[in-house]
Amino acid sequence: MFLSCDDLKLAYGVDMEIGQFYVDRKVPENNAYWKKRHLYIPPVTGYYFMPIFSDLAFRAGVSKDFLLSEKYMTVAESILDSAGRLEEKEITWDEHIAECIGFAESHLGNPSFLQDLKYYFKGEKEKASIALGTPYPSLNRADAYLFSLCTLNFDVATKHILVESWYALMTYFLILDDLADIREDIRNNEENALLEAGLSSQGADIISAMINESYNRMNKINPVMANRIDHKRLKLDIAALISSFLKGQ
Repeated sequence: MFLSCDDLKLAYGVDMEIGQFYVDRKVPENNAYWKKRHLYIPPVTGYYFMPIFSDLAFRAGVSKDFLLSEKYMTVAESILDSAGRLEEKEITWDEHIAECIGFAESHLGNPSFLQDLKYYFKGEKEKASIALGTPYPSLNRADAYLFSLCTLNFDVATKHILVESWYALMTYFLILDDLADIREDIRNNEENALLEAGLSSQGADIISAMINESYNRMNKINPVMANRIDHKRLKLDIAALISSFLKGQ
């Protein structure tokens, strides 16, 4: 299946020029994240989150020229290459974060936000100028991508919108991923938001509340993407899914 810029626009509200840029972009060579991939944006959440997030940044006020620049894209792709090597256990988490800091520093446009991220990834997030992370590690596993924003120059107000938009998008996507992978994650002893919240009615309420919060935040900046979240949450019965899973154990 091939995602076109029209698909990205109609399904996720992505600006047409941003969507076309991502759809047309060549797969980077020797990049572990795109290993064995022939499309830059295959129909997989781990790839099409990129144009969606770039569109959110554009809506937040970041220049489209910056978002489509080689500087930004090179850093973003380098971060994902590092993430791919982390997934393959070629590097450790600490090495991954150190690499991402290096990528950001090589094209630094926002020292303040880089310092926020350094505090966050050192476990000192209370020192950051903005709230980062969720209560559950599994929902923070993609946060290294935020280092790509360090190439961009934006003010404090825009920073808050960017971070809020990131967590609205990725909390929703990662919860769906964890719902699909719960059995495999238990078998492989991997992090999973459902396990962290608890396989109980209380845990189901927590996860449902997080999806609702994603919807509320997204609706302020991208109503098309928010409508997708709304449609999904109306069909999801987290408590029933947990009950079904426990009966099958």
